[in-house]
Amino acid sequence: MTLPLLENLRNAPDLSRALANYRRLADGYDGTCKRIEALRLKAVQALALRAGETVFDIACGTGPTLPLLARAVGPSGHVIGVELSPEMSGQARQRIAALNGDTRMHVECCAVEEFRPAARADAMLLSYTHDVLQSPHAVERLVAAALPGVRIVLLGMKTLPWLWGWPVNAFNLYRARRYLTTYANLNRPWRLLEAWGGQVQLLHTALWGSAYIALVTFPPTPAGRESTVSSPTHP
Repeated sequence: MTLPLLENLRNAPDLSRALANYRRLADGYDGTCKRIEALRLKAVQALALRAGETVFDIACGTGPTLPLLARAVGPSGHVIGVELSPEMSGQARQRIAALNGDTRMHVECCAVEEFRPAARADAMLLSYTHDVLQSPHAVERLVAAALPGVRIVLLGMKTLPWLWGWPVNAFNLYRARRYLTTYANLNRPWRLLEAWGGQVQLLHTALWGSAYIALVTFPPTPAGRESTVSSPTHP
């Protein structure tokens, strides 16, 4: 049996492995995320959400940021979570139910590649979603589901320059081995969004520079065009 550390040396994410991983991780997942709670709050704040907006929480996991997003968009806003894992999405739905079934929040259990929302997003949050960012079809879906002027905030892990950052990188790759299925582009996780024309602004780093919050925006839509962007360019 191949070790997760070695299986992750692939160029693309593996959905079946991700499903299996999170089936095992779901029950204790919230307890493993205590150290990033402050970063999640910063990421939500970086979205600069306004009342009435629609925001997607991509790969929302057990849904810890759903109530924060709902609070930010107010009574007239909408929050849609997307989560591949039935076990994780089930916990997210239970979280919503515990809030008296707040109808502003909804969770879709599907791969991002299959996500077909009824409405497009003013903003999107991707918190520790490295596999999603490395899937060309997932990124294409996100771009298609975005309104012109969309604000996308990324929170995640990145590698430091190996010459001096190898101890931190080695520790993080080992620790994250079951939370993602590819190590591709960890030096620049937003590479595929850049290929679609996304303009990336690094807002904050933490954990010795190995955690990041970034804002991705797209150039204004030319007159007469509905889509935010047309097609990706090769990075």
